[in-house]
Amino acid sequence: MDVFLSAFQQMLYMFLFMLLGYVLRKKKWIPENSSSVLSKLENLIFMPCLVLNTFITRCTVENLTEKMSFLLYSLLSLAIALGLSLLLTPFFAAKKEERGIYRYSFVVANIAFMGNAVVEGIFGNDILFDYLMFTLPINLFLNSIGISWLMPDNGELSWRQKWFGPINLASLLGVLLGITQLPLPAPLPAVIASGSACMAPVAMILTGFIIGGYPLRSLLSAGKIYVVALYRLLFMPVLFALLARLIRLAPDIRHVLICAYAMPLGLNTIVIPAAYDSDTTIGASMALISNFLALITIPVVFFVLLQD
Repeated sequence: MDVFLSAFQQMLYMFLFMLLGYVLRKKKWIPENSSSVLSKLENLIFMPCLVLNTFITRCTVENLTEKMSFLLYSLLSLAIALGLSLLLTPFFAAKKEERGIYRYSFVVANIAFMGNAVVEGIFGNDILFDYLMFTLPINLFLNSIGISWLMPDNGELSWRQKWFGPINLASLLGVLLGITQLPLPAPLPAVIASGSACMAPVAMILTGFIIGGYPLRSLLSAGKIYVVALYRLLFMPVLFALLARLIRLAPDIRHVLICAYAMPLGLNTIVIPAAYDSDTTIGASMALISNFLALITIPVVFFVLLQD
């Protein structure tokens, strides 16, 4: 029951920040283009700070050696999710321009903005390091091939855009600093830690702010979005929990595996199409429905599936 209450409190905390973002948009208390600013702050500063703060303190040679199996099982889970996505997408996306959104959503959850905040808030920094190690290959995938699916005509990204975005660079730098244990100048650790603490609240405000730009009734009326949301929030974590039990996966890997695939649908399905003036209604509907349902599903999934 402690896991359920901790998860529920964390989700409620995040939901209230999301509600704040929604109210800010509806009341027009901040400019409508604030979502672009908040998104850039998250991707360029706060998320890299979280990754750096965790990797610098915990990414030793010993820890990396112990966590190599996390990367292997992450790649296996990604292959399974990708295969299921290719099978399911044609049943949900009749239009060509919708296929990339559904394909992406079946494969990738909100493992960064939401996942990092939930895992850190409930389990602390030690488990967050395990989670970041596990999600590293998934993040590389979603920040490269995944994003290209959301661009018009599966737009092409340069190799620099695919592999050297801010979050990927922060991961690499954090690993190097953690292994070498190079001391940072006195102000930098405090600056990085403070930036890391901003990640979760700003991410949820951004989510609510983006959702606030759409009529709630239209977002809530898309029936098949509920199926996609429940697939993401319940089917995927249950599937991977069963597979983990079947192959007797170590509890520490099993826990972060379930956490990664229990997260709601992300914001890239809004942010990327919007950058190309494409329709963002489907992405906004996915974000609203899945984040609202996650308020209940994540505590239940954690309580049921994270018991050893």
